[in-house]
Formats: sequence, C-alpha cells, structure tokens
Amino acid sequence: MNSKIKGIIICGVVVACLGVTLAVLELTGKPDDSSSDPSALASELIEDENTIPLTAYVAEDISKITFENEHGTLNITRNTSMANKDAEWSMDELGDIKPNSTAVKACVNICAGLKGRQLVEENASDLAKYGLADPAARVMVSADGQSGVTFLIGDEIPTGNYRYAALEGSSDVYTVLITNVNYFLQDATYFCSLSIVDTPSDDDWPEIERLTVKRKDLDYDMVFVTVDEEDAPIGMVSTQAMIKPVYAGLDITNSSAVTHGIWGLEATEAVVLKPTDEDLAKYGLDDPQCTVILDTDSQDYTLKVGNTIYATNESGEETSEVTGYYCYINAPGADCIYIVAAAECAWATVLPGDIIAGQMAGNFIMDLTAISVSGAGVDSKVDINAVEEDEENGVEEVFEVSIDGKAVDGDLFKDWYVYWLECPTDETYFEPLTDNETLYMTVTLTRKDGTEQVVKFYQTSGRRLVVEIDGNVGYKIPLNYADTLADNLKRVANGENVIETY
Repeated sequence: MNSKIKGIIICGVVVACLGVTLAVLELTGKPDDSSSDPSALASELIEDENTIPLTAYVAEDISKITFENEHGTLNITRNTSMANKDAEWSMDELGDIKPNSTAVKACVNICAGLKGRQLVEENASDLAKYGLADPAARVMVSADGQSGVTFLIGDEIPTGNYRYAALEGSSDVYTVLITNVNYFLQDATYFCSLSIVDTPSDDDWPEIERLTVKRKDLDYDMVFVTVDEEDAPIGMVSTQAMIKPVYAGLDITNSSAVTHGIWGLEATEAVVLKPTDEDLAKYGLDDPQCTVILDTDSQDYTLKVGNTIYATNESGEETSEVTGYYCYINAPGADCIYIVAAAECAWATVLPGDIIAGQMAGNFIMDLTAISVSGAGVDSKVDINAVEEDEENGVEEVFEVSIDGKAVDGDLFKDWYVYWLECPTDETYFEPLTDNETLYMTVTLTRKDGTEQVVKFYQTSGRRLVVEIDGNVGYKIPLNYADTLADNLKRVANGENVIETY
C-alpha cells in the first residue's frame, strides 16, 4: 500500500526543489503593452523563459511561515532552534497529527524562492481587479537575521495555470505558477499525512493476537487469531486462522488484506482534524457500520468504518458504486476522520467464504485414534493405530486401520480421508438451526489427546445439507457428497477403491 500523494503536491515539490517553472504553456491574445486588463498576457511568454525572483532566502534560514486564506490561519514553524542542514518544519495546527512532510517542506522551498513568471502591471493603480485587494491568501515569511516578507495571492488568470501575486507594500503585479501557490489556499487537512498507519519493517512485524470484525449487516463476528504451527489446519499457509463464526484456515491470497490491512492503511483524503462527538456522528462513526479490533503484541487498534461514499454521475447524483468510507482509527498521529477507498477497506464487505482456505475440518490423520460415521446407511467405527517415524530414536512408522474390527488397507483408508478433507466448502452458512432440520449424518473424530471434533450434517430442503462443526453452523454442502462419503467407507471396508466424485 503505497502513499497516494496528490499530483499537485508532487508537481509542486518538483517545481520548488528543481526550480522548474514551466514546461509547456499555451496563452492566447497579444495585449497592448499599455493595457491594464488583468487577462492581457504577452504571447512572447512562450519564448521568454526568464523568471523574476520575488523572494530569496536559504530554505534552512526560514523560521516561520504564516498564511491566511478563506479557511483561517495556518503556521509552519521550524522545529530546530538554529538554522542547519537538518532543519525540519511542522504545521502548528496539526498538533500531534502526523503531517504530510512533503507538502510542508514544499511550502518552505516555495517561500524561499518564489518566482514570478511575468510582470503584468508595474505600479498598478487598482489591485482589486487582480484579486489582490482582498487576496485569496496572504503569506508572511520570517527568516533568521533577515527582513521578513509578505506576498499576496490573487485571482487565477482566465487562461489558467497562473495566479496574480504581489509583494505586500508594492503595487507591482506578477503572475506565479498555480502549482506553487496552491498550497497556501488550503486548509489544515491538506497537510495531514494520508499514511494512516505505518508499515512495519520486514523484521519487525507485530504478532496478531486477535482480530475481530463486527458488522451491522452480519449477525455474527469474524474473529481471527495467530495459531501455533502444530495447531494449524492441514495445508494451511497463513499463520492466522478464523475461529468464528467457523474454525478454518485462511487463503493467504485473499485474507491478508483483512488480517494485515491495518498496517500500511492509507487514506485518499483527510476530512476533519481532531473530531468532536458531533463530527463523529455526522460521518456515521458514533455508530459505525463496521468495527475492526486488532490486538497485537505491541500496539492495539480500533478502526471504525462510518458512512459509505458513493460515486456520482454527470448530473451529480449518487450512483450505487461505492468509492470509499469515512473512517476513524485510534492509531498514533491519526486523530482525524479520513476517507479510505473501498479497495483499501476490505473489512466493510468481506465474508468468511471470501477468505477461508476451504477445509471444513482439518486434522492430521496421524493425530487420530478413531473416526465414527453414523447416517446415510452407515453406522461404523474406524480404529486407527498411527505412529510417526522417528529415525533418531529408531521408531518406524506404523499405520494400521480397522473398520468395525476388520483390518483394512491403510492406503485405501487414506484415500477416504483425503475425500473427507476435500469436503466442498464453497458455500458458507451461519443461520442458527431450527426444529425443521433432520440429522442426516454424524462424523466424530477422536484425537490422541482425547479431544473430539463432531461434525453433523442436517437435511433441510432441496439437495443441500447444513453442516454444524462442534456446535457451530458453518457451511452448506451437496447431499450427494455425504452419500458418497458413506458409500466410500463401505467400499474401503470391502477392499475397493473410493469414488472421487459425487
């Protein structure tokens, strides 16, 4: 998740740092040299690449910048007590909110070397026609051991790309590149970092202890934990597993945005700094549609997802396309309501079936002592004597299986167990059972540690069965699968190959 800094910021920094003022500019209408018409700009600008210095400071000497615009007053202050090459600046109004340091530094660079593109009118008698009598912004620059300067930003010229500007106390009117001076027309949210939560270094990722996703549109929570390797479901790649509403391993391709999406979370826009209770209510964050609670071994987070933002059509009417959400998180330096793009906010729409790995009940066969199957024409008990090979201690592998007291081929039974592990889980289902279901089959797996996993299949209507695992409803599967599972157990007992389709 990379930083998404607005193009105007990137362009402004390049212009400020490299001194590039203009690549291509198209202006029309050659004016009379004596004209005082604000829109009258010489066509020779295309050929004339000279610029006019309006300010001349060493950036590190600038101690403070104050600018006033329609949004209020903002102050950029140098954090170091003395000018030096490592000088840094911050915006006072942000307080402890993480700033967009690129934008703040760009303001410093621009104030250090603001350049006019053209002298539009010397000693103008009417500054109002340029928007300079009541300027769009008034920028005051202070520097160590030097006289300060104040410059005014006026209207945008009709042909675009430039605004009128003047030094306070002078009636000379210049044009300045909009890309530069646009910074001074913004409010404080513009200077707020859009990187909400930093991405940890590769060797310093916190461990997820518990992640809970609560949603208004679901009557259950999704809960994830980090599992020990020996407790992980068979074939699980992710080190996290879902434990509610059903226990399952995760498909790491799709689940990482949910389990690890808080780190590196970015916004498209900052909306309200240091929001009040009224602000939170306005954007649906007092009663969020989604709440994400992440507990780790180093920092805990609570992300609230408020009102949905929809795309608009050409008429300005909302469409059904979701573009983002208003969000608030208790992360350090992020006391702000942000807009987070829909693609960055997986928690608002994810369902368990989108991210689980697909194994309904994963147990390592060597950890089992017995399996009983009852229903669909079968009532059998499988006894398993399994010992893993240990070359260091001279222990050979043992795998002996009997069904109802009759020894069977271990490889055939392993094929049956693979069929069991591949139970289709493409349809998740979490509605509570009612009295209308009929128990169709029960599979009980007994582990060496004495614990059991009980999987029950209930028939409702149609050709689907509701699956309950250890008392938690989790899936719907085809009835044909359960019938083939039972029939395959008979086939193994008779020394026949299992059927792999249903």
